[in-house]
Amino acid sequence: MLIEVYSDLSGFKTARFHPGLNLVLAHKSEGSTDGHTRNSAGKSSLVEIINALLGSDIKKGNLLKEKALVDHFFGLKLNVNGATLNISRHGKAPSKIFVHEMPEGYVSLTSEDDGVYTSNDEWSRKLGKEVFGLTESTLNLKHSVSFRSLFAYFARSTKGFDSPEKTFPMQAAWQSQVALTYLLKLDWRVAREFEGVRQKDKLIKALKRASSEGALGDIMGTPSELGTEIHLKKDRVQQIKTLLAEFKVLPEYQQKEARVAKISKILSSISGEDTADKEWIGQLERALEEESISDTNRLEQLFKETELVFPELVSRRFEEFTAFHSSIIRNRREHLKQELETVVARIEERYILKERLDQERSEILLLLQSHGALDHYTSLHSELSKLEADIELLERKVAATQNLDDQKSELKVVRNNLQKKMRIDLSEREDAVRKAVVSFAEISAKLYEESGRFTIDPTDNGPKFEFDIPGKKSTGKSKMQIFCFDMMLMELWAEEARRPDVLIHDSLIFDGVDERQKARALLLGAQMAKKYNFQYIVTMNSDDLPDMSEYQEFNMQDYLVDLNITDSDSGGLFGIRF
Repeated sequence: MLIEVYSDLSGFKTARFHPGLNLVLAHKSEGSTDGHTRNSAGKSSLVEIINALLGSDIKKGNLLKEKALVDHFFGLKLNVNGATLNISRHGKAPSKIFVHEMPEGYVSLTSEDDGVYTSNDEWSRKLGKEVFGLTESTLNLKHSVSFRSLFAYFARSTKGFDSPEKTFPMQAAWQSQVALTYLLKLDWRVAREFEGVRQKDKLIKALKRASSEGALGDIMGTPSELGTEIHLKKDRVQQIKTLLAEFKVLPEYQQKEARVAKISKILSSISGEDTADKEWIGQLERALEEESISDTNRLEQLFKETELVFPELVSRRFEEFTAFHSSIIRNRREHLKQELETVVARIEERYILKERLDQERSEILLLLQSHGALDHYTSLHSELSKLEADIELLERKVAATQNLDDQKSELKVVRNNLQKKMRIDLSEREDAVRKAVVSFAEISAKLYEESGRFTIDPTDNGPKFEFDIPGKKSTGKSKMQIFCFDMMLMELWAEEARRPDVLIHDSLIFDGVDERQKARALLLGAQMAKKYNFQYIVTMNSDDLPDMSEYQEFNMQDYLVDLNITDSDSGGLFGIRF
């Protein structure tokens, strides 16, 4: 049980608790106006401090990290199974729990300049063992229960009043399923196994999605794409194997290729020379035709004219001149004939060379067609090896995609088996289920004319918890579902040697609740706290207190906590506004 919450902050108002119902009221200060609010009086802050001192993580945004509070200690005195403990904590050392009073050997301690402390992890593990009977092996399991996951149902944060089964809005399914099955005395390990299935199912879905459209799309490919690629590569493999089977290696392949290229170049040059010589032959033949015997009549007339004009120059006879001219023509024709014969001879020589080179080229080409180069043979082998490796990888990808489908089918079987296992557990623990169902019904019946229903449905996604109070759609009745469920838990654990003996409800639980149900809830809370020996701590605004005059056995003064907090600047829990 909680004894006292305190702080070294000068204006902090110490809260001292007693057994049974504890009412923490926030009052209106004298002279307060409509502009004042008790939302910052410290009601919810008190619950947050208690949670921090009982092992919740102090992260960014936590109250103890506030600039005005981070340098100050906040402490808690409590009694756990007969052991009196006094611990404190502050925002600058979020992982440390400072110990001021504790039985020797209760937890391992470290002594430093800032004090004697234990780690928050060890403190939480110790509380789990003492309050809920958690074993070391249980605490070490993945997706298991912990003190914080369980105690959150007994000291809900301001975000924990949306539904009975969740202590915060984004709580994972496995967290609530594992915690509630443990608290309801069911086989929580079955609920834990469902999370393993969910994780594997998420992974398979992510891989399938990625393999078809996401980041792995280019790496994996779809089964149809992979199949097409395998067929194409196998066809190419067969082609290469056929080529290799018929392949004849020619070691001097490159030299032969070079020789063919050289012959082709020579033949091209010969063709050019032949063309030039043939043109020259045409010119020579035309020149021969033109170099015929001159017309003697025309020559004789020219001679006579020259003799009349220049008689002193003409010293020879006409016959001599004619003979000389004819000699010149004969000589020129002879020269042209010799030149023509030389050109024809050159063409004939080149023709013989061309025939020989052409024959050689044909023989080499024929050899190259039937043989291959060693490097080409090697490259074919290399391509074959790569293709075969690619095909093996593609077939593995196909197997992987098929394996994902197989695993998804196997998960369905595992889910069905777990669902069956859960049904058997609910049947074998029928007494525990009956107690929970009956308790919820009886508690809700004391608040409303009709009793509510609590059901546990063994679905293929784990246990599904459903709560039904007639007319629960109203805000008030939905909050009363949480009240009934939490009280049911206190009743179920009442006979356990190690049990939670404190239940804390922030004022949010009464938001929108009808005045009569609010009064009945306080009365019922006081009665159950006394009957089952636990603390029921409730924070409220004083003017939200219902009229309790109908219940003579309910003496308000017996339940009030000696903690005077108001809506004034200095009247809040911390004595300061921040």
